[in-house]
Amino acid sequence: RVDLLNGNVTREWLKFCVNIQLLRLIDQAHGGVGLKHVTKGAVQSVQIPLPPLEEQKRIAGILDAADILRAKRREALARLDDLLQSTFLDMFGDPVTNPKGWEEGLIGDLLESANYGTSKKADPNLGAYPVLRMNNITYSGEWNFTDLKYIDLEEKDLPKHLVHKGQILFNRTNSKELVGKTAVFRENEPMAFAGYLVRAIMNDRNDPEYLGAFMNTPQIKKYLQNKCNNIVGMANINAKKFQKIPIPLPPLDLQQRFAEIVSSVEEQKAKMRK
Repeated sequence: RVDLLNGNVTREWLKFCVNIQLLRLIDQAHGGVGLKHVTKGAVQSVQIPLPPLEEQKRIAGILDAADILRAKRREALARLDDLLQSTFLDMFGDPVTNPKGWEEGLIGDLLESANYGTSKKADPNLGAYPVLRMNNITYSGEWNFTDLKYIDLEEKDLPKHLVHKGQILFNRTNSKELVGKTAVFRENEPMAFAGYLVRAIMNDRNDPEYLGAFMNTPQIKKYLQNKCNNIVGMANINAKKFQKIPIPLPPLDLQQRFAEIVSSVEEQKAKMRK
């Protein structure tokens, strides 16, 4: 608790100033894994700018408004994700019960190939290619590029260990709750991918956005949790098991119509994030 004994700072201004320094304070935290603490002295040593009170109130008001806007953006992004989920179910039906009676097959029927990524050790700063790891795929099937490492690849390994736009990455090893995270790679520049991921390349009779959305439905996430192998706290679904997952096989034109909707929604989400 901080008691403001003098009148040259407002609570709102102090809150924002401390939050800006939060990462530095965390770096100074003491204690073991799972129970760290920041000393009173570390908090008291944080230096903050002290503009006049009216300026503090004006800036804090702007920052509060920005926080509200960011919260609204997060809510809007979540609603767009929900829209894609409901659109998928409207167009294709429940992916497990297949109420629309589509021909059924296996994920392998949709693929040209599936292979594991590189086991080469990555560097935080050096390397020709950013390398995607399991933490770069979110639970909802989005990409998080905030924590990338880098590797160099030999020419002969480029076809095997680079992921290109329109291909899919599947997280084969993780905790039971997170195993099976899947995302369609939509970037223009290729990236490398690590060994805990499987790259799936679609054949010309199917669209990657259909498979990506299928893998991110709640029904398939539950299916994966029941099918994974548990090894010392980690769950695994290897490339062979991934390709043997049952899947409805709707016609390509319907898959492509869904992909157009995904593209439109992703454009809206990109504008919101920007």
